[in-house]
Parts: sequence; structure tokens; C-alpha cells
Amino acid sequence: MMMTLTTFQWIVRVAGILALILGLLFWTGDAVNLVPVHMLLGTLTVLALWLVAVTGSQMGAPMGLVVGAGILGLLVLGLGFSQQSLVPGSGHWVVQVVHLLLGMAAIASSEAIGGRVRRAQTVATA
Repeated sequence: MMMTLTTFQWIVRVAGILALILGLLFWTGDAVNLVPVHMLLGTLTVLALWLVAVTGSQMGAPMGLVVGAGILGLLVLGLGFSQQSLVPGSGHWVVQVVHLLLGMAAIASSEAIGGRVRRAQTVATA
């Protein structure tokens, strides 16, 4: 089970960081043609986050972290897929910042679940 958790965590890390980099490039006006790649990476990040949460719950992760990760994934996807139609014009940067923060929180949530499980297993084997 630990190998499964670690694999899904690495998917969150790699896909999440690449999605963040692409998102920041969009803010500078570069790589706008890569929006579909950004969306694919974001979706992959969320799916892997959910798998981290499910695996973590089976390994004793706190239910609050697991449920929080599930909700966070829904928020990231929902905002990501609808953000172009939200707050058009000069105020759109607010939606972009919220999406960025939610994406970072998704990566952090995966790390929190993995860390809790690893610490619990270390204590159990000691």
C-alpha cells in the first residue's frame, strides 16, 4: 500500500508543479496555446490527489484530511473548468489567484496525507 501511496503522491507532485509553471506562464502572456495541456495536468493532479486520499484513508489517515482533499479537488476542477467565464475583464486576476492558491493547496494536501501516514507507520513499527 505504501508504494501505491508514494506513486500517487509523485504524480501529484510532478503534474501539479508542471501545471503551476504553465499557469504562471499564462499570466506572463506566454504559452497560451498550452492551455489544454495545463487542464490535462490539473485534472491528472486532482485524480491523483483523490487516489492519495482514498489510499491514505485505508492506511489510517485522518478522515478530515481525506474529506478535505476530496472537496479541494472538486474546487480546483470546478474553478479550473469554469474560470474563463467568471469575472471577465480587469477583475479576472482574482479568479486566477484563487485557482493558483487552490492548486497549491491540493499539492500540500497530498503531502499532508502522505506525511501523516508515514509518521503513523513509523510509530507503529517502533
